[in-house]
Amino acid sequence: MSNIRKYLADARANANENYSNMSGGFVDDSSFSGSEGFFGANGGGGVSAPTSQPYIITVTNGGAAAVPSFAVLGSYEFINNAGFTAGGDLVIGGAGGVTISSGIAGITYREMLYQFMQNPFSVGLTYLQSATANQVLETIAINTRDANGNEAQKTLVPTIDPYQQQNTIIAMRYGYRIDGFTKIIIQNVLAAAVVKLYFYPSDNINLARGLSGRPVSEAFGNPGIVKAQTIKLQG
Repeated sequence: MSNIRKYLADARANANENYSNMSGGFVDDSSFSGSEGFFGANGGGGVSAPTSQPYIITVTNGGAAAVPSFAVLGSYEFINNAGFTAGGDLVIGGAGGVTISSGIAGITYREMLYQFMQNPFSVGLTYLQSATANQVLETIAINTRDANGNEAQKTLVPTIDPYQQQNTIIAMRYGYRIDGFTKIIIQNVLAAAVVKLYFYPSDNINLARGLSGRPVSEAFGNPGIVKAQTIKLQG
């Protein structure tokens, strides 16, 4: 296949890519027992699937120094942390420390952690936003384990699309799963930075659906955050 034909084939495949079948999934050595891909974002996400809506958390560094290796989520470990406020935000490091809060009105961060313990989900798209220079370029590690002691970690390296104009937002199409064990570790939360993380599910598990005879797993469709590039060739 010539270079031009290969380029067009790759572009066509990218344009036709289904949301729930993202490229950039984790390799097989991150899997646990059987054929299950531990981080694999499964689910069909066909035409009839509801549009994916994000879970949003906000991380605010109130200090004058960067905070390294800062972990969010990790429901099983942090759900009873003494740093929770009456409003459901989690403050790490006391006054001038880092605050984790929900980015969705009427829902607290603590309530999110409770839900993620009970209703695990697969992420198809991770969206980062921060007005602080270079904050969205900080490496993110997905760290998880199970009750048998098996552990897995994958590092995501944010990259700004050369076609985009903004340098304060990044969308990463990597598949991974969030449950009660999963932590998202930000390499550095920069001084005085505010960063929002949007987790768009490709599917989730809700046992309550079974009470009405529905499947407990539900897939979601492409939220349309990342647009395919249109390629036009002359001649």
